[in-house]
Amino acid sequence: MNVRITARTSGTTSVTTSATGATFVALPANRATAVTLFNYTGTPIEWRIGTGTAITLNASLAITIPGLQDASMVSLRRVDQSNTPVTVQIFFHD
Repeated sequence: MNVRITARTSGTTSVTTSATGATFVALPANRATAVTLFNYTGTPIEWRIGTGTAITLNASLAITIPGLQDASMVSLRRVDQSNTPVTVQIFFHD
């Protein structure tokens, strides 16, 4: 028997960090059970779920975050909290 798994919703988007630097920016709301962050910004970023502990994602790396109910549960900012915004690419799926 062949089994085919398909996602109900998937897509790509991007999030730009805050112009104030220290503020976390939530991902756009989307019924996603997992998101992948692609940090091609040239600078480390921090991500967190809800108000949890921030985790660093260094430049030129990606991470998949499973176990979500909505993509907006994840937020991010620059580690150096610079007020120069950078844009992080995102893939989400349900």
